[in-house]
Amino acid sequence: MMRWVLIAALWGGLWGGSMVSAEAKVAGEKQKLTIEAEAKVDSLNELAFELKRHDVDKALSLLNDALYLAKTHHYTKGEATSYLYEAGIYRQNGYSKRALSLFTKALQISHGIKDTFNIARAKAQIASALKEANELQKAENLYKEALQAFMALEKWKDVINVRNNMGLLELQQKDYVQSEAYILQALAESNKRGYAYGVKKSYFHLGLLYLQKGELAKAKRFFTSAQQLDLKSNDKYGISLASSKLAITASREGHHEEAIRQALTALQSAKAINASQLEMEAIHTLTEVYKGQQNWVKVVEWQDSLVDKGAQLFEQERSYAINFLDILKQKQEQQLAYEKAALLASQKAKTANYLLGVVVTILVALGMIAYLWYRNYHIAKKTSKELKAKNEVIEKHSTALNALNKDITQQNQSLEEANQMKNKLLSILSHDLRGPLANTKGILELINRGALSPEKSAAVLKELEKQYMRSLSLLENLLFWIKSQMKGGSIKPEILNIRQMLSEVIYEQEIAYRNKQITVLNEVAPELEVTADDEMLKVVFRNLLSNAIKFTKAGGEIMVSSAVGEQVMVKIKDQGVGISEEALRKIRGKKYFTTNGTENEGGSGFGLMICEELIQRNGGELEVESTVGKGSLFTVKLPASSSEDHRHLAEAYTGNSNRL
Repeated sequence: MMRWVLIAALWGGLWGGSMVSAEAKVAGEKQKLTIEAEAKVDSLNELAFELKRHDVDKALSLLNDALYLAKTHHYTKGEATSYLYEAGIYRQNGYSKRALSLFTKALQISHGIKDTFNIARAKAQIASALKEANELQKAENLYKEALQAFMALEKWKDVINVRNNMGLLELQQKDYVQSEAYILQALAESNKRGYAYGVKKSYFHLGLLYLQKGELAKAKRFFTSAQQLDLKSNDKYGISLASSKLAITASREGHHEEAIRQALTALQSAKAINASQLEMEAIHTLTEVYKGQQNWVKVVEWQDSLVDKGAQLFEQERSYAINFLDILKQKQEQQLAYEKAALLASQKAKTANYLLGVVVTILVALGMIAYLWYRNYHIAKKTSKELKAKNEVIEKHSTALNALNKDITQQNQSLEEANQMKNKLLSILSHDLRGPLANTKGILELINRGALSPEKSAAVLKELEKQYMRSLSLLENLLFWIKSQMKGGSIKPEILNIRQMLSEVIYEQEIAYRNKQITVLNEVAPELEVTADDEMLKVVFRNLLSNAIKFTKAGGEIMVSSAVGEQVMVKIKDQGVGISEEALRKIRGKKYFTTNGTENEGGSGFGLMICEELIQRNGGELEVESTVGKGSLFTVKLPASSSEDHRHLAEAYTGNSNRL
């Protein structure tokens, strides 16, 4: 085992050493490529700068290449230089705002890398753009900042160019003294440094200064010096500029022939390089000279040339503008393509680095992850087991609590029902039972004293009999209910013959219905049997039959019948006064009440209440149908079940002594 560990360690060391060596080699090659890329960017930028006046399309294309290469290799200085030169092209073609935006961008980038030289160049270019926009104070401040930076860097050509530009700025503000000082400083520095272009520009600017001041001799001398340097270098553009200014100077001196000669020289040089704007200036100078000579033929001739050249220049500028816009469009497309390529390259590099990092991370962390996973798995397993056991305990407690809540709710309902029953019983005992007994006492006293005639005594005794029957019925109901409560509310189911039971109940009520001459028919099937509590059913049928007799008019009929289906149904139908809808609603809502019968028979309302309760305890239900003026139908529905089912029913009711 130890041998394999040593081999693995040795292989890891060799692999690590080779990786370090490879990384060093890659870093060296990358540095070499970066140096070459930076040199290439600088070369492209300078070539574009040389071509910007002659081939704008090519110059912009080179700058695009340089910018893409600079961004790819993170060569920020080269990127800033590309923006500077590109802005110069836009400025040269009249797109001042776009130029100013790029100059500002180059300045920001240069500030970011603290490139003092490019910062100064950007400030100088921005100052020139502001000078053209006539924002002279801002331009002067930037020129001064750029000049100070160039002097510190000893960039003498740039120092000379800035001083020349500052001289023109002061000339534009008609500060001739300060303008002359800047230009003479530029001239002296140009001679000192052997900068021919700076010397020529200084001569030309001094000519402009003295021409504006009206010192024509000095102006002629400096314009001539500038012209001679341009002739020496064969700079047609410079020759045309100098010659045109010499023509103006000669014209103001009154030397018209000299003015014409210089103007023609300016025109010839401008035509040589297709400088239409310079051609127009030369033609305009010729027109002014001939006006001074009052040579109107020549004036008209050159004015026509001026108009033609103006139209030609307009067409050239329009065509150039369209071409330049096409070039800009191509440049933007090329720029987008470069940016897309750069983005893709960057994404690929990021993806490669990300994948490498992921692979390394996986290799390093794989063992740790496996260990953590194994440990967490066992912890989770143990925790899950404990949690399951706790959940089971909680579930048991929750079930027990629900059952306890249910029992408490049922007990509360039973207590409420018992309280209502207590109130009802107190009402019955205090009114319905006490009243008849008090009346009976009074009637007996009258009879004992002989205060009543034989006829009145017979009527009073008849009323006494009614009160006796009512009180007896009430007492039987009360005693039965109290007896059932004392025995714990249990029932004793047995097989009962319904017809026989009803015959007994009808016989008990014989006196009551015969006194009202009511016919009671027992149409119950002889063989109909149910399994129920005998005493309870007798109480039910006794109360329902008594109720029917009570509300049936004298000479009426009461029919007791039966039907068998899913349930055994016993129907007691009378031809009484019927029950109103309001009374039916009270019955169905278990809002018990009492009303007097057809012969003013009284009642407690307790009978119907106990009937419904006893029927329910035997597994049945009571239905009431009635039509006012025609009678009522009370249907007792009992289950057509076996004695075994009723045994379970009896057990279910055992102990529910507080149900009412």
